[in-house]
Amino acid sequence: MASNFETTCLHRISELPFDAQAEIFRHYPGFKLGVVDSVRYYARLLLPLVRELIANDSDHTGWILTGPAIAAQTLAAANLLCRELSDLYLRERDTRNHKELSLVDIQYDNESTASIDYAKLDLADRLTLRERLSQRLVRNADFHGRPILFVNDVCVTGAQQHAMQQYFESVEATKVRWLYIFVIDPDIGRANPKIEWQINFAPFEDLLRMVSREQIQFTGKCMTKLMNLSSAELDQVLRALDVERRTRLLELATVNGFQNLDGFEEQMKLLRSYAAERTL
Repeated sequence: MASNFETTCLHRISELPFDAQAEIFRHYPGFKLGVVDSVRYYARLLLPLVRELIANDSDHTGWILTGPAIAAQTLAAANLLCRELSDLYLRERDTRNHKELSLVDIQYDNESTASIDYAKLDLADRLTLRERLSQRLVRNADFHGRPILFVNDVCVTGAQQHAMQQYFESVEATKVRWLYIFVIDPDIGRANPKIEWQINFAPFEDLLRMVSREQIQFTGKCMTKLMNLSSAELDQVLRALDVERRTRLLELATVNGFQNLDGFEEQMKLLRSYAAERTL
């Protein structure tokens, strides 16, 4: 497979400062948490690009749609985006020029990565982490000999794309097309990797509102944000949640192994205390 690092995106950050209040960024904090309306917002914007990328390739008819690897059964926002894009593509397909697009997940092994806030890492730490994580990707024969459309929400330094290119070469995919919501020019991204944190940051009041009132599928990023709150803030969140959402948070915290990590004892105690109240 020839290396192909050409990318397509909705929006490119090519100079600083950039307008973080622009409409294209407004849904991004909710998207990263798993707010359903925000996921649908970006899927709608990306769908024409998906159609164009596939239609303009005359060599292949059956494509695979995939995104970042899933750890500990906890989806990232990009995984939710892939699912929404797959549904939209199937529902709104052009029957005259339809090409198959199959959703296939990439998995990590059982070790969790949900406690890592990738957006806060500098370039060196990103490269180190990506090297370690790439060794844990589960090989999938479904990619062999197939063209891949890899969808992610943001490309900051290119570290993840480089690691995924190596993965697709190892499984002998035919070609890869890279599609993002945001691409940050490499020189800017490598010098300012925490731009990602800047555009997905949500003040506590917004975080509380979204996780308690919006239709949401809790992502790994959402879990990381919630579990890194102070005990008082997490207690405020849990008091605002219904039983179903409290139960889901405890399930995700457990499957991601927060009970085995230093510094999260109080948070796990709170989650369990609210779970215990339901059994009384």
